[in-house]
Amino acid sequence: MKLLIRLHTPTEMASYEGCALALTLATFGHEVQLYLDAPVFGFLIQPNSRLQGMIQALELYDMPPAWLPDDVFSGWIAGMLPTDLATQLVLIPEEVNLQVFEQILTF
Repeated sequence: MKLLIRLHTPTEMASYEGCALALTLATFGHEVQLYLDAPVFGFLIQPNSRLQGMIQALELYDMPPAWLPDDVFSGWIAGMLPTDLATQLVLIPEEVNLQVFEQILTF
């Protein structure tokens, strides 16, 4: 199953649960793409946040880098993060065919 999980809610618990679901599904062979919206950026810049540690682990779960919105805030956040975390983030592609995802979940 191919899924897009969008982390949008500005609460740490919702972001954590959405990311934990993504990692769990990837563990069982599902193709999961994370999309981190601007409301969760505050958790990314906190070195001890669970979200930061989970995003750093995407490669271990054979997941692609998480997408960021294509705006000025994404460039700012990428410049503020440690290199090992920043390598797990990319700007959302210019053209995304949402039809390829069997489910789109928003947290």
